[in-house]
Amino acid sequence: MSACKNFARRNPVTLLVIATVWALWAFARGGLLDDLSVHTAGGAFMLTLLALVVDVPAERVLGSRRFLAVGLASQVLVVPLSLVVARGIEVVGLNRWGDDLLRSTRLTLIGFIIGAAGVASARLPRLWRRRVRLIIVALPATMALYSGTLPDVIGVTAAVLSIAAGAWWAKETRGAGASASEKRVLTALVVGIVALGPLFVALNPGAEGPFSPVTQLMWSGGASDALTAGLCHSQPGSQECQDALSWSRVYGLGPAVADLIPLLIQLVLCYGLWKGRRAAWWGSLFVQFAAMAVLVTQLFDLDADGVALYGINLAAVLVPWLGCVFVLVSNHRVFSVRENSASVRRVLLRLLLAFVVVSAVWLVGAWLLRTSFDDASFAAIAFEWPLRFLPPVVALLLPYALVPGTSAAWALYEWVGTAFWLYAAWAGWRMFARPADPSGDATHARAILESGSGDHLSFMTLWEGNRYFFNAAGDTYVAYRASRGVALSLGQPVGRDPEGCAAEFEGFARENSLRPAWYSVSEAFERPGFRRLEVAEEAVLSTDNVEFKGKKFQNVRTARNKAGKEGVTTLWTTWAELSLELQAAVVALSEEWVADKALPEMGFTLGSLPELRVPGTRLLLAVGSDGSLHGVTSWMPVRSAGEVVGYTLDVMRRAEHGFKGVIELLISEALLQAAAEGCAWISLSGAPLSGSPSEPGLLDALLSRVGEEMEPLYGFRTLAASKRKFQPTEHAWYLAYDDELALPAIAAAVVHAYVPSLSAADATRAVRAWLAARSEKLKQ
Repeated sequence: MSACKNFARRNPVTLLVIATVWALWAFARGGLLDDLSVHTAGGAFMLTLLALVVDVPAERVLGSRRFLAVGLASQVLVVPLSLVVARGIEVVGLNRWGDDLLRSTRLTLIGFIIGAAGVASARLPRLWRRRVRLIIVALPATMALYSGTLPDVIGVTAAVLSIAAGAWWAKETRGAGASASEKRVLTALVVGIVALGPLFVALNPGAEGPFSPVTQLMWSGGASDALTAGLCHSQPGSQECQDALSWSRVYGLGPAVADLIPLLIQLVLCYGLWKGRRAAWWGSLFVQFAAMAVLVTQLFDLDADGVALYGINLAAVLVPWLGCVFVLVSNHRVFSVRENSASVRRVLLRLLLAFVVVSAVWLVGAWLLRTSFDDASFAAIAFEWPLRFLPPVVALLLPYALVPGTSAAWALYEWVGTAFWLYAAWAGWRMFARPADPSGDATHARAILESGSGDHLSFMTLWEGNRYFFNAAGDTYVAYRASRGVALSLGQPVGRDPEGCAAEFEGFARENSLRPAWYSVSEAFERPGFRRLEVAEEAVLSTDNVEFKGKKFQNVRTARNKAGKEGVTTLWTTWAELSLELQAAVVALSEEWVADKALPEMGFTLGSLPELRVPGTRLLLAVGSDGSLHGVTSWMPVRSAGEVVGYTLDVMRRAEHGFKGVIELLISEALLQAAAEGCAWISLSGAPLSGSPSEPGLLDALLSRVGEEMEPLYGFRTLAASKRKFQPTEHAWYLAYDDELALPAIAAAVVHAYVPSLSAADATRAVRAWLAARSEKLKQ
């Protein structure tokens, strides 16, 4: 009860809007405002859901008074403008399958709901700004093209104008693109919203559009099974029989569930998209083209007046799916997680077995119940067999061969295909829910690492995107990336026989026309015929000094004292143990950090949000007394003989409004935690291109110059300097190569490993940032 009161106190205007929506529906139902107001409970429910999703955060950001003023202004301005747009659409003839826009519902608050959210989105954190804007644009646009009602046009108009107004009001500047994880979320949202379109149309029996004939059948009283059987028995092939059978095919629980199967399958695929699965990407792409094929078949009419105008209308109907295809193709690089081939084979085998069983149930069951069907021959039963696996909305496009006449016959007729697709959806969800391991090698590598010893970077070999080479004995492995003709290792071999495995890996690489290169290896790692080039400096802290005494630790002591005064505490945990609120805060913080960079987030030896979720990774969070997140770091365990002997820092994020010493606080707390666990040290990892070799050669000088030029883009040298506040012991990491002429190819392979999703737009943005930084430097 207290939670409800608190919600009402924080969101009074949103609740008033929702109450008004239902009042308008009640007036329309009672005969008042019949031609102007919301006609259906389904439509009112949709507006209520939209208000709860986008207006609750909008009211909190703007404040109730400003939220009310912005919403009213949007409603007053957008409705007449939308009427002008609607008249233009009707006059030109771009609404062939839509409602009569000029005689449609006008007393709708969608302009208020979306307009206020669009303006407020400019004040939201970057993560939610993108998500709210995507929802308020994609949902009304999809609905406008699905059902074609005036409220949909008002929603689209409100979304476009309010987002532009909000960006102008907040003096918003164009930021960098989303992270790989967020691109997966946004893609899944787009595809999911479009997939939900037919369901939203079905909630409104008054909607017009390509789907309206089928959805209207769902809302109308269906013909009884007996009436259908009687008509089709006495008048086979008549229009009355066909109409009665059409009613029966789409009316009732069985057909309703069957029509939701495509939505269910697509939502399962959206779950896979969120997980970054390549199989879900291919499946979603197939579904979009299949949906467009069904629509073209359903709406194709060569006799339509004005072929060109008809073609434009048909193309407009396909826009949602074409948009999904565009989004999927544009972001294809982020869906790189491949399924285990053995797991895929098992799932396909089970689906094939289920298909055979369900098909047998239909063929045998229909034959045994043949007297319950009108004119049931085995040929007719076989003809109907593939139709049982299609949704009724698709099956209606095809001729029928059987007419069920009893409840048992109808149950078999309606549920055999649905049962198969429900099992298929469950199997797909199970496959995407399991951790992906394309070859099973990552599981083997983890077993070797956790039972043996590794260097400070060995835990990174368990990250997504690595390939694995195992020695002949199967007890040692090398994690590597293959690109540009180079087999680029991630650190040194892990396991019982590093030297032997290194030799085997080099032979394997050369046999496969790849040039071996050892990246981020220690000074002790030597290979015959290989030269070394320093690429980073690792900072290591001993746990001997956990009291932080001395002048050199003044910054650390200041940060710890300030944290105590401000009520900031630390939490040593894992991703799985975090509450949903803190998980969301970490995601938002990471997204803000990525958006400030000119280039996409880097991978390979630099972790990001997906790596926080890898089992075994420890998180250290700084949390305020009000529950706000000030900063987060992640720590990878380092093992010797199976025991954790230290931790290596990976992700390091600080909230924009967090207190300044949060990173010093988190690193010092990690040192204390490591000491409490009996570890001798922690590593602050290495900063690429930040080394300063004592005897630099020509290549070292070149790398140093590259590091200087890359500083405005990623700030590696600033990062290295911040770590030196802890007076660490520094160790160099090297690139080992066997031919100087191969260095350009190796450099290209390193760039691809760090930024595999780099696009032309990313590169252009990076060049602009670099030129701006260089210009500022020259002015100083």
